[in-house]
Amino acid sequence: MYKRWLMLIVAALYLSGCSTQESEEEEAPPEETTEEVTEEEASAPSGEPEDTEESSISPESMTAESIVDAVEARAGENLNYYLHTRVTMEYQEETQVSETKEWFHTEDDKSFVRREVHTEDLPVQYYVSDGEKVWQYSEGDAVAYVSDAMHGGDMTARPSSAIGNRLRSYQESHTMALEETVEIAGYTGHHIAFTPKEETGGTALDVYLNIENGLILKEVMIQDGHQMVYELLEYDGDIEHSAGRYTLDLPEDVEIIDMSQPEPDTDLDSF
Repeated sequence: MYKRWLMLIVAALYLSGCSTQESEEEEAPPEETTEEVTEEEASAPSGEPEDTEESSISPESMTAESIVDAVEARAGENLNYYLHTRVTMEYQEETQVSETKEWFHTEDDKSFVRREVHTEDLPVQYYVSDGEKVWQYSEGDAVAYVSDAMHGGDMTARPSSAIGNRLRSYQESHTMALEETVEIAGYTGHHIAFTPKEETGGTALDVYLNIENGLILKEVMIQDGHQMVYELLEYDGDIEHSAGRYTLDLPEDVEIIDMSQPEPDTDLDSF
């Protein structure tokens, strides 16, 4: 019962998705620009915003709100990456650790996804999509499930997009305060303390955000003896695409249950 509760909490918090936010492209410099630059031109401010969004937030002007807004905007721009995270759940004397490895790639309006959930004492769970079909399988099971990608639900959502959903939800139900800055997994983490509003009766959260990559580096939640710690272990923001990564190799004796939606019957249009 305890493990089932843990898995439900993990799924609810970390496998929800949201819509993609496209980044604006910078204008290319005009072709007639010469390589020679005078001292006056060099000292003049550039008309092009070479600095990224995070660098435009000076340390003096940083607030919890500005950091959260910057992370939300940047999170939606992550379109090709590898993410390795860990969730540790503790209750009384029991501890369960779950690690998730996720690969994501976008190409020609298709989303390629591979998600592997490794939980101690439980079979590895696989969610794989080639942009057209979604495969779900638990290691050792006698059956696997396949469905249309458009009906894959949260399993095919970009993990970075889920960050935006979580932060927006926290903002609605909590007040925010900017705390210290720490280093986590080699990245700068801005510590935001989320305190539940009285009317929500929620749970206090400590969230560490990285503006540059739009990532939640660490998140800590403690309530009624339960403790959850989510943390980033590894991130690669520009992985090489491999179509073979987004196929699922199944044992020969596994039964495949097709849950795809049937094509509409055009003969019924005459009725």
